[in-house]
Amino acid sequence: MSLIEQSILNNVIYLDIETTGLDELSSEIIEIGAVKVKDSVITTYKTLIKPFGRVPSSIYELCSGLLEVDLKTAPSLQDIKNDLLSFVEDYPLICHNGGFERKFLREHIKEMKNEILDSMELAAILEPWRGESNLEALLKKITDLDKAESHRALEDSFDTMKAVNALLCRQFSRDEDNNNKKKASLYSLLIGQFGLKTRWSWTKYLDRPMLFTCENYTYVSYEENKDIKPKLKKIHIPYEEQENLLKRKDVWNNGGDFGYDYREEQRYFTEKIRENIESEGKIFIEAPTGSGKTFAYVLIAAIKSYINKNKNKVQDASFIISTDTKELQNQLITRDIPNILSKLGLDTKLNYGAIKGKSNYICTDRLIKCQIFNGALISILAEIFLKRLCKDGEYGDVENISYWAYKHFELEDYLRDIVCDSEECNLERCYKKCYLKTRYNDLPLENITVINHSLLASWPYGEKKKITHLIIDEAHNLMEKCYEFFSEEFKSDDFFEFLKNISEKEPTIYRQLTTLNGSNGFRETIELDKLKYWVSEIGTSMAILLNKCVELKLSGGDYNFKSEFFLPQEILKEKIRSLEDYISLVKEKIYGLYRLIYNYINSITLDGEEGTDDKEYIAIYNYVMKLKAAFDVIDMFLEDPKEIKSHAKVIEIAKDYSYFMFKNIPLNIDDLVNEYILKDVKSTTFLSATMRINSSFGRIKDILGQRGAKEVIVPHTFNLKDRTKINVLRDIGRYNSSEFITNVAKFIFDMGNKLQGHMLVLFTNNLRRKAVEKELVELTRGTRLEVHIDKKSIKLLSDKNRQVIILGSKGFFEGIDVPGDGLTCVMIDKLPNKSIEDPLLKAITAYENKYYMDVNYPQVCIKLKQAYGRLIRSPMDYGYFCILDGGQNQSTVNRLEKDLSGPKFMNSTRIQVLNMVNKDYLDWKRSNLNEIIKAVDRKSTDYINCFNREALKKKSFWSCEEGTDDNILYKNLDFILKENNKLLQNRK
Repeated sequence: MSLIEQSILNNVIYLDIETTGLDELSSEIIEIGAVKVKDSVITTYKTLIKPFGRVPSSIYELCSGLLEVDLKTAPSLQDIKNDLLSFVEDYPLICHNGGFERKFLREHIKEMKNEILDSMELAAILEPWRGESNLEALLKKITDLDKAESHRALEDSFDTMKAVNALLCRQFSRDEDNNNKKKASLYSLLIGQFGLKTRWSWTKYLDRPMLFTCENYTYVSYEENKDIKPKLKKIHIPYEEQENLLKRKDVWNNGGDFGYDYREEQRYFTEKIRENIESEGKIFIEAPTGSGKTFAYVLIAAIKSYINKNKNKVQDASFIISTDTKELQNQLITRDIPNILSKLGLDTKLNYGAIKGKSNYICTDRLIKCQIFNGALISILAEIFLKRLCKDGEYGDVENISYWAYKHFELEDYLRDIVCDSEECNLERCYKKCYLKTRYNDLPLENITVINHSLLASWPYGEKKKITHLIIDEAHNLMEKCYEFFSEEFKSDDFFEFLKNISEKEPTIYRQLTTLNGSNGFRETIELDKLKYWVSEIGTSMAILLNKCVELKLSGGDYNFKSEFFLPQEILKEKIRSLEDYISLVKEKIYGLYRLIYNYINSITLDGEEGTDDKEYIAIYNYVMKLKAAFDVIDMFLEDPKEIKSHAKVIEIAKDYSYFMFKNIPLNIDDLVNEYILKDVKSTTFLSATMRINSSFGRIKDILGQRGAKEVIVPHTFNLKDRTKINVLRDIGRYNSSEFITNVAKFIFDMGNKLQGHMLVLFTNNLRRKAVEKELVELTRGTRLEVHIDKKSIKLLSDKNRQVIILGSKGFFEGIDVPGDGLTCVMIDKLPNKSIEDPLLKAITAYENKYYMDVNYPQVCIKLKQAYGRLIRSPMDYGYFCILDGGQNQSTVNRLEKDLSGPKFMNSTRIQVLNMVNKDYLDWKRSNLNEIIKAVDRKSTDYINCFNREALKKKSFWSCEEGTDDNILYKNLDFILKENNKLLQNRK
């Protein structure tokens, strides 16, 4: 037996199964493979299993070499049970993603009682920084083996064994390093610190065997973060050519095809970005999807940084890129920026990174002190996972935790208590090993830093990095987001938690006051009873206000109550006005606590003359300022707008009356944008695919106070009119009708069966999404259609072997980029109109004398453009965009048809849409097939492999294989085309 097939572990079985689907109740096991290591001797078991039902064609594509004829002649599950049970005996089973095997084996082979160990769980504990945990990705990172996951049971069992071997060798190596540094091994920590000697099944295997050496496992890689980079030829790059480098194919194809085609329109607006930076100006550029705007601004930012860095112009060698979505932020950091820097030969000459708000990072100090981990095994493992992740300060971004680990260890239960506190976190004084602090200290050295719009509005890291040159992508979102950025709010449940710092949460304000008082000669008498009195008074006043809301029956039902305080509905005016005295009482009680603590610290420090450098003073002073800020928010909230009509005053009551909230939203944000975001910025470039309303930048420029900025419009790259169809359904019903939910769920189900998934359905209301989800889950039960609602499931759309439908709400309208055959149908439940009672909209229309349509239409247009934009991401994209309820205002629909710049809107019934699907989609697929064939050398002796590589590059599901009679078969899901005498014939 070769050394590569040795196992470190003894008396275990590595097992894998292949199934017809993911649901153990409706799917069958069709293959089992196992590797038994008994007394250090390896034996194997493998069998195919004849299914009772149909095996989806995609399973044959997924499982390498699996043939239908072999399954038809295979034994039944009942026939192989005894042999399998005899083979596995009572040894523990090691499976990768053991939860999957566990549920299938427990359902279909109930006699199998073996313990199941999950190698994915082992990988997460040993190497918690891994973003991907599937077997193929893991092997590529921890071994030198270059192989794809075969999805055949025995081969994957051997791969699981190799993965476990590699994980253990790497951990033993780390333990050896720790031993040399006189640090405990992981095995010792699990037993001594966490009491997991017998409670966790993997613990005993982490005790390195006596005289064990890893030398025999030569395929193991010991790089902690293996980065596979393409090999590039050394070529001279004239950076002074800047945007004209876009013409240089030798640059972009160096090290492999970059998938880039030169377009003069892209070079033109790239030039405009450069000119704007050099002239220190402001410019708005609308560049549609596929125009290459990301490539353009990253290219210029990189080259300008390099040129200015060499000229010692440090400030001008620094660029901030602000995005709205985490998806684009991650895409920039993990793909776009490193790829472009590598092609330019600047990857070792420039620094880049991303930084987020403090609450996005785990605080090592709070993690160490956290008391909410309980004695349950999964909670202990969660604690171990998090502490190992953060222990050296190299990791700690919550967003980068793998989705599998996030769900498996139930991390959502703990994150609120362990992320950095935005107010209390002082990075200059923090001495813990902390990932946020590492990123903070790296900021001055970075040439390109990626942030999000929310962080841009507050920019809390200004002492480390000034914003010199600013590139704002997804700039259309600033129109709505800036109202949110500059609003102030008071939320009762948050404030109640804040009050616990007085005497309940350590270190308490009372304790810090007494310490400060003692260190300054006991100038005051700190009375705990007085502090508690005011806390009680505030709590009581807030409870009275909530009780009054209950009495008035303001909330209840499915939604929170929300209204403009001074512009409520006519029937609510008297009720809302009756709350004013109760709100004033809350304000007065807060002022009482504020004055008490303020007087204490002034008396102790002699009005700020002494003791102000003490950490206790700083903490207490910050607390007092928050009390004052809360008072000010409520005070402004109660100001009658008859005097100053500057803000929308929004009151919100939770549907279960658990909290109330007051919010002051400024109506004019133009001056605020210039004062708080752009004041010291040299150049600003605003980019988006969707900024113009009625063919004009006027709306966004007015709102953001940029009326003098330049404008550039980039023509559409894709043929939207021929590659898409837009259907407005006329027989599903209005969104608020009784039949809407049922009709929508059935239509999605019918389309899903036609298209084999690969659909995104957007909802303007989360309750409506949940209602449709409930019915759709029932409809899809027992089928291969999968219904997902998590944004991290978006990547599943690109898997041609899975039939995925994503249901999403607000966060799914943008930041989703699935080119090719992965996403071929997008639906939206209704036009995204604002309610006429929306508080901000109502304040703007009332106080600024504007019509509802003038305020509502721009955001409807932007959101619908964004939804439509999810469908077409590359020249190979195509499909249907369906508006399930087009509303009753035809003039709005007509305006939208013009603004979307796509095909004409078709008023269709469900039957009409379903009847058109096969023909339209076959035409689009044929067109794509011809494009792939054109790109491949037909005379190549390796034509089939060349075709498949080209299809993969274009994100197409088309594949090519040899057929009978020297024919070539082209397959795309259920479409099968045969090439015969240079003609394509449909064989579906």
